[in-house]
Amino acid sequence: MEAQGTRNPEGASHPFIETVKKAQSGDKASMEHILGLFSVDIEYLSKFIMLPREEAIQTLKIELINIVYQDL
Repeated sequence: MEAQGTRNPEGASHPFIETVKKAQSGDKASMEHILGLFSVDIEYLSKFIMLPREEAIQTLKIELINIVYQDL
């Protein structure tokens, strides 16, 4: 069973979705905004990766960027 609220059948736009679409089209400010939204989570998760802190943060950022571009 699909989780409630995961689909948008009316086609209404959400500000985050618009930001993702802008980032996908190459808007660097939108990508920076997305990275900023997840910065606290990235910092937290970097503690659990067996890499130097900065390298772990960069790895997580790259993966987030890949996720944003994955849905092109």
